[in-house]
Amino acid sequence: MYVVCPEHLPQAIDEFVEVYEQPPDIYELDKVSFTDWSSPNTCDFCKNPPKYLVV
Repeated sequence: MYVVCPEHLPQAIDEFVEVYEQPPDIYELDKVSFTDWSSPNTCDFCKNPPKYLVV
């Protein structure tokens, strides 16, 4: 699972496919919510605010 900014979305997709050998599901963080999970404040690859959840 990756939480990323728009700039790092392609990198997250590439890494996900490499690890899991299947395409990920991609969600916009502002359009989804989970009861037991809060999104981090920064992208997994930089300090920018995240926009996408890649799972």
